[in-house]
Amino acid sequence: MKRALLAWVALSVPGLLGGCSLLNAPDRNFTPPDGGVDGGGIELFCSDGLDDDDDAATDCADADCDEEPACCERRRTTLSYDWTDVSLSNAWSFAPSAWNPLRPSLDGTTFVGGFLPADTPRALISRDCVSLGLGGWVTTTLHSTNSGGCTSDEVCADYAGIVLSAVTSSTEGSRLQDELAVTLHAGGLVRVTQAGAEIARAERAVEQDLDIEIEVRPMLDESNQAVVVASVLVDAETILERFTVARTENLISSGDCAEIPGLHVAAEGQGDLVYVGPIETAKQDCANPSQFDEQSATLLAANLEFNPSWSEAYVGAPALASSRNALSDIQWDLIVEGSNWSPELEPTTHVGYALGHARVATDEGGNWRLTGWESSEAPKVGADPPACSGGTCADNRSVREPHLLAELNDEGELRDLTLAFARELVTSPTERDVFGIQIVRPIGSPGSPLTLPSAPTLAPEDVPECVSLRDPALIPVDPEATGGYWVLFTCIESAMPPRQIHAVRVSRALEIVQEGGGPMRRVVLDADELGPFAAAGIRAPEPVISFAEDGLRLRVWFLAQRTPGDWAVALAEARTHDIELLSLDIPEPLPFPVNPILSSGSTLVLSGCVAEQCNITGIAVTPRADDPSRLRFLLARRLKESTGDETFQLIPLEQTWRTP
Repeated sequence: MKRALLAWVALSVPGLLGGCSLLNAPDRNFTPPDGGVDGGGIELFCSDGLDDDDDAATDCADADCDEEPACCERRRTTLSYDWTDVSLSNAWSFAPSAWNPLRPSLDGTTFVGGFLPADTPRALISRDCVSLGLGGWVTTTLHSTNSGGCTSDEVCADYAGIVLSAVTSSTEGSRLQDELAVTLHAGGLVRVTQAGAEIARAERAVEQDLDIEIEVRPMLDESNQAVVVASVLVDAETILERFTVARTENLISSGDCAEIPGLHVAAEGQGDLVYVGPIETAKQDCANPSQFDEQSATLLAANLEFNPSWSEAYVGAPALASSRNALSDIQWDLIVEGSNWSPELEPTTHVGYALGHARVATDEGGNWRLTGWESSEAPKVGADPPACSGGTCADNRSVREPHLLAELNDEGELRDLTLAFARELVTSPTERDVFGIQIVRPIGSPGSPLTLPSAPTLAPEDVPECVSLRDPALIPVDPEATGGYWVLFTCIESAMPPRQIHAVRVSRALEIVQEGGGPMRRVVLDADELGPFAAAGIRAPEPVISFAEDGLRLRVWFLAQRTPGDWAVALAEARTHDIELLSLDIPEPLPFPVNPILSSGSTLVLSGCVAEQCNITGIAVTPRADDPSRLRFLLARRLKESTGDETFQLIPLEQTWRTP
């Protein structure tokens, strides 16, 4: 069944374990029998038209939604221009060619216009891109000095307006390409257009200032594709609401808009009867998953004091957990995969990997530590060295892609630390790169080795669609994990890049939960349903789940590639008010409206790189034990140096995560 691509509201129904359910085929318009949850709860869905917490405030009118992209009202100015600079060419490009605008003062405000000669449209286009992908505002004032004989419902020869465009020039005799334009004609007609086609209009008097505001918001359309929609206000009156401007993928994603995509803003007109006032643009300033705080640190195998015998050529695929220790310091557990051979050799030979464990304590609120780690000299699990040649390596099994789940008590101290990792399964000397999943506890100290059991927790034969199981990650099915877990993993179906992330239910005793003669299994993410940013495949889920009394929020970070080899970090999110149903099904994570949230072209990834030769290889995410509203990331990257050598690094990042 093709999974429904909707934000969902769960309902407990008989027969949930068989076939499709309201969890994976939700009804967008369904109202729970009690009308929502009791007052004082969470407005968990901020665009469904329902008062989820029964507090007489719906969606964006509820303070719970203040941090959501669809509701955020905090603005950070990105462009502010009052047309008083001597040379406009410092900030604006002239189109279709150089012209000499007039800049009259009307009631003390400088306007720009006089789009002359009046035989062709002329424009001033911002040299900088304006980030709008996460939402934003564009404001200006339009003023007609004379009707020129036009009436208020007439499209006149003289006009001026503001344009959002993906281009920086126009052709002689043609208007600028408009993703959205608001134009005032000399007689008082205000038209909103897209690609020249009218989509809204209003009529106003001449010889007065008209305050124009374009408000842009991100959302998902009915095909689960990320789009930006716009509302247009004229003198505070809405004349257009939630009109789709463009798919996010079609916005500009380079230059000033490399981190958050956007468009250019332009003042355009023809003739000398209508003028454009000061222009200001702003982007949303709420906490969002595309904003990171860099910790100005780089971790290498040497920082972690790992033995070069198993880590000198490579460390990556980090797993991170945060907790309080007995002294109330903040303890960080880090497990990475490593090898004495470079992964670059994989196309021509088998490379073996092992896992190492490091631990450090910091003061509450402390930054990342580069020294003082307690580390495993030998691998935590795996061979030493993990990569070798010759007959002695026939039974050498790789262990890769660890994930740590820290279960904390009310004081933030560890109750359990559970480790999941991919375990290579070797049934003959020539068979390689077939993996199952191993889940183990207790983990012990960094110096405590783990012994592989005789069989993996989950093997490929348990999941017939997958020839290999990679990148496991755990989420608890209830706040105390008494009911066990879902283990998410990358399903390798063939030699092609993986396209799906699956999940299998595991009991508290780390045994596979059965359903219908096989493991209880769900498809969590499918590249075919995510959009162009994942067109070439997805892998490596990193989930974080937050439970509240009347709802849960699940975020899944993962790696996605638009084109083969260009891995980026993406995000999907699911929410539900029915926590208990998580033991039976996983709510569908919907992609964040701006994906990827971190790409190989990001300044955070490129920092310190030579000739932009840095690539994302993995990511770990965990909430801080000393501040659950903050997330700590470890970004694994491969740096190709100018000498041809390569270095593998772990870059700490942080982010505010404010849940409603």
